[in-house]
Amino acid sequence: MLLLVIGFTYWTAPDRPTGSSTVTIADSLATRAAVPAASAVSSLENASREQPDTAVTDSVRSARRALLTPELGFFDEAASAEGKQVVVRNNKLEAVFNTRGGMLQQVTLKDGYKTYWDSLDIALWDEKVSTMNLEFAGRDGRTFKSSDFLFVPSDSAVDATASAKELRMKLASASGDAVLELVYFIQPDSYEVACEINVLKAGSNFDLAARPVVLRWNASGNQNEKGLANERSHTSIYFREFEEKRDYLSEGGDDDAVVETRLNWMAFKQNYFSFAVISEQGFAPGAQLGVRLPVDSAHTKHFTAAMAIPSAVPQSCTHQLRFFFGPNEFKTLKGLKVEEFDRIIDYGWSIIGWVNKNAIRPMFVFFDGFNLNYGIIILIITLIIKLILFPVTWKNFLSSAKMRVLKPDMDAINEKHKDDPMGKQQAIMSLYRQTGVNPFAGCIPVLLQMPILYAMFRFFPASIEFRGQSFLWADDLGAYDSILNLPFPIPFYGSHVSGFTLLMCISTFFYTRMTMANSATPTQPGMPNMKVIMHIFTVMMLFFFNGFASGLSLYYLTANFISIGQMWVIKNYIIDEDKLRSRIEDNKKKPKKKSGFAERLENMQKEQKKKLEQQKQKLKK
Repeated sequence: MLLLVIGFTYWTAPDRPTGSSTVTIADSLATRAAVPAASAVSSLENASREQPDTAVTDSVRSARRALLTPELGFFDEAASAEGKQVVVRNNKLEAVFNTRGGMLQQVTLKDGYKTYWDSLDIALWDEKVSTMNLEFAGRDGRTFKSSDFLFVPSDSAVDATASAKELRMKLASASGDAVLELVYFIQPDSYEVACEINVLKAGSNFDLAARPVVLRWNASGNQNEKGLANERSHTSIYFREFEEKRDYLSEGGDDDAVVETRLNWMAFKQNYFSFAVISEQGFAPGAQLGVRLPVDSAHTKHFTAAMAIPSAVPQSCTHQLRFFFGPNEFKTLKGLKVEEFDRIIDYGWSIIGWVNKNAIRPMFVFFDGFNLNYGIIILIITLIIKLILFPVTWKNFLSSAKMRVLKPDMDAINEKHKDDPMGKQQAIMSLYRQTGVNPFAGCIPVLLQMPILYAMFRFFPASIEFRGQSFLWADDLGAYDSILNLPFPIPFYGSHVSGFTLLMCISTFFYTRMTMANSATPTQPGMPNMKVIMHIFTVMMLFFFNGFASGLSLYYLTANFISIGQMWVIKNYIIDEDKLRSRIEDNKKKPKKKSGFAERLENMQKEQKKKLEQQKQKLKK
């Protein structure tokens, strides 16, 4: 099972661009005259080193003013004034805009979502070390940021809790002519903030329409969940190109990507929450995305994104963006009607994701409608899945029983042909054919169960519904449970003892003993002892699952208990080994005709044996 899980994960993992290939793509894009975005987007390394405006001192602002005034004289006052906050509220979130730059400074969710540690409203990123800017180029090729200038807001605060409202941020020249306007639209019950970027007029040395405007967004995610390591392992940048499937950067460490075609949307996904930008028109080719693993314990990941907004006609252009700030809840994401956006929730690839979306999730939603405790829902779902898989379990046990009945014959063959591997193989194949036993019959049921086994492994950590839900001693089924906090951390284990994981491993140990006791797999010389391997696997699970969502451990614990019960019922009330042995003996008297494949295989074995005998004779001579 362990090898199958590892192999399947490796096989279905999407291709990731290596560091060298990313550099090659970036270099090639930079040299294409047909892609204006590439020349407008600066490197991710410079973006990651950019300091937030809140940390800029007065002396730096004075230097900035002195630098900008010769180039943009009519923005003189805007380049030096201090910014003010404009708070926008609806029933779902609170967004803070800054008049310096006219962009979002912070978003806090107001819909009942709280941080685990201090029960505060979820602040989606750390505003002290995060920035959002529009970057544009002057006629001489220099790059300027929206945060270099002061925007005039239409209101000092906006309350959209009762009806839809809008906020206008306008950048004007000294004469009062509007140059750039940002219009934000807020609905009362939405996690979206729509944005319209209007380029109204270009200055003599300052052309906003002729070159792409670049949205550069750098953010550091806050820790919101109980386990930082588990939260980081489900945090990364998700994105989609037009005509392509959803893709994402590595969740395990640092990663970069240069998007070669038009970008539809990009999301900074942080476990159960995301902050994203959507463009129906599309960002220009050459967008650069990057994720970095921080060295501190206060943040999950550092995100960087630079996306060019294509130019329209000279002297004026309009571009619509949709910002999303909210939970990774399937119905919410699906309701946005943005292609592939719901796949920010990573239910798994291929058949795994299909099983979760079309079988597991509908079942969960059905029982959730009865307002049951989420732990009870897990127990019910587990019972239903095990009942559905009962015929598969029975076939697997029946195959093991047949092999157990044949064990005396297998031992006799091993003893008779202990020095003749080829003869032993032929004799075993002949025994299987005579008795009508398929040695691979037990493998097929196991393979059929693998999609569901792995689907549940992806379903629980990805479902925000389990976040904050308690059951027995677990205070959060979306995070690890703890029955004992250790005074020191154990390498690869942690500083706590998960009760559900411990019980799951104990039940796995007894289930393994029952399985191996009913198995008749012979131990061949030089082959590993399967009992030892399975016990090692059980211990590995203790380390592997200790920091995982307790809902997942509860599922596997329940599944083990049900499997033990099913095995006991099958062994004592369904399968009669005496009748099975009698049937196999009858089959021996009426052996089946050889199949074409079996006959060809036997002929090949005879030919190989003949060649080996000839080689031995030559060696003797």
